[in-house]
Amino acid sequence: MANEVQQLTFRMTREEFDFFRSKIFLLAGISLSDAKLDLLQARLRSRVLSLGMKDFRSYQLYLQKLPEVHQEWEHFINLLTTNKTDWFREPDHFSFIVNEFLPRWLKLGKKHLKVWCAASSTGEEAYTLSLVLNLALKTSGVSFYILATDIDTNVLGLGRNGVYPQACLSQIPEKYHFGFCQGTKELSTWMKVRKEVKGPVEFKHFNLSQTPYQWQENFDLVLCRNVMIYFNKETIRNVVEAIYESSCDDAALIIAHSESLQNVNASWKYLAPSLYHKGRLF
Repeated sequence: MANEVQQLTFRMTREEFDFFRSKIFLLAGISLSDAKLDLLQARLRSRVLSLGMKDFRSYQLYLQKLPEVHQEWEHFINLLTTNKTDWFREPDHFSFIVNEFLPRWLKLGKKHLKVWCAASSTGEEAYTLSLVLNLALKTSGVSFYILATDIDTNVLGLGRNGVYPQACLSQIPEKYHFGFCQGTKELSTWMKVRKEVKGPVEFKHFNLSQTPYQWQENFDLVLCRNVMIYFNKETIRNVVEAIYESSCDDAALIIAHSESLQNVNASWKYLAPSLYHKGRLF
């Protein structure tokens, strides 16, 4: 009984907190304020207990002995990342894509659209994009590809699986319901993304904060929403500049309504709140 009470009540010291938050900043660019001590403590406690350790100090000492490449660092990152997402989250962004971005982009005469969903979480945003683009480009003769990336390997697995609670249909406009097929019997409360919607989407593990990016890409459209709120100003600038270099000359960038590039000194041109572009498209 005494051991159970100890497991529930052991607390994180300031030294331990500073160690863990410095590590998540180094590994993922996530900046945690002093006010996040209770959150970090709650996120890590289950991992400490599952490893048979008695306190956070033991976990700190364990991490300090690990090499830079070790599966435990993956567990650590997964525990401290936030994965709140929904279907058609901030829906005006998808209206912008259909009504403003695509008509201008199609006039360029390109036949293949490359989109980057740069913080894809469990896949709802990437599949929302695929639903929207499938319908919008259906008769255009244009194909599309969506790269969905996230630092959390657990949520990437859920995205690749493409199976969601049937209740999520309430978040999706009825005209897009063609994109799912309902399960039967034991799976009657679940829905699975159909292959024509799932096919253009590729999920990959990627760390946005490790800039500059070691690839040669030319994305036409980038959605990087609800992730920069966890970065400090320097990290935000490095990330949006790396995205800029990974985008084609007529690209557009969409961030969350809660985010801004104001005072970041970014190369992106302001279009409207949460909307940016480069080149001559707008």
